[in-house]
Amino acid sequence: MEKPQEVIRYQGLPAVLANFNWSVGFQMQRFLKALAEKKFLAGKCPGCGYVYAPPRNRCGKCYAEIKENDLIELSGKGKLLSWTIAHLALDGKGNWQDLKEPRMIGAIKLDGADSTLFMELGQAKASDLKIGANVEIVWSEERVPNWKAIRFFKLIK
Repeated sequence: MEKPQEVIRYQGLPAVLANFNWSVGFQMQRFLKALAEKKFLAGKCPGCGYVYAPPRNRCGKCYAEIKENDLIELSGKGKLLSWTIAHLALDGKGNWQDLKEPRMIGAIKLDGADSTLFMELGQAKASDLKIGANVEIVWSEERVPNWKAIRFFKLIK
């Protein structure tokens, strides 16, 4: 008969933490760098012509590869397709947290794009929002190569 082995219990972080890096692909890398320059890039499928905003590496309609020369710049203006009011947000750790003030999130179709983008709407009251309203990007003062370069979308006349 085998003798039971001692169980070693450990509480705390391991001595070595694993760090992971991954590539977002050239489309998103170019897209994020362009945001820092206040430019919004999209990817136009060379097969069927569908325009993705933001760009992706393969078309979801015809599966053609979208390459670097298929990136196009959009104006940052578009139409509001729908919206909702959010009272909760993720805290970055997988939990929900109450927002101090509700946020309006819009489903936006940028001029020249076929896909829908979901972004925060600012400087508007819910009563001002109408389906088909014109919207545009309000850029952050900070030039950063990430989504924080866009403060929100606002209504325009």
